[in-house]
Amino acid sequence: MGPGIIRLPRLGACSAPWLQAGACALLAAFLFVPSHAFAQQVDGDTATARTQVAILTPGSVAKISDMDFGSIAQANTGGTIVLTPQNTATCTATGVLIRTGACKAAAFSIYGKKNKRVFIRENNGGQITLNGPAGATMQLTNLTVGVLGMSAKQGAAGWDFGSWRVDTPTGIAEFYVGGTLNVAAAQTPGVYNGTLLIQIQFN
Repeated sequence: MGPGIIRLPRLGACSAPWLQAGACALLAAFLFVPSHAFAQQVDGDTATARTQVAILTPGSVAKISDMDFGSIAQANTGGTIVLTPQNTATCTATGVLIRTGACKAAAFSIYGKKNKRVFIRENNGGQITLNGPAGATMQLTNLTVGVLGMSAKQGAAGWDFGSWRVDTPTGIAEFYVGGTLNVAAAQTPGVYNGTLLIQIQFN
């Protein structure tokens, strides 16, 4: 019998694809994945297609993609998978863990205004519990953030992911969240899911 596989797909599922953020908005990450357009042949000569899009207004935030650690081969000793917070994320395994497949940071798009300040905070206490089969769990710790189209600002006391200034002429910027997945020895094989809560404030 071969090694078990711990499959780690997009984490969780919650509510809306986008949120209006006037002063302060709570965004449950890994909320919603827009469905791909599809076409189906009917009676040999008719096709239908469905597509979906979120239109953002200034002061809004939308999820681009979920966090994904791919698949991990079960091992007799534990280890970690460190996922970097960037568009082309990397997943680095420690110990004897073998990881394959997707590696994606959670990604979000912000629609603000050029030179305006954006505050980013994670509301998980620095740790997320991923729930798997038969009560098995894993912990996601050391949450980290990376940005695109923004530069760091000072004076963001209390906001653990910091204060940023939007640099793009359009006011559209992105940020990414990564972290460290802690895998136990002989971790129960199966799918593990968790939810990341991110708070955004525009100023």
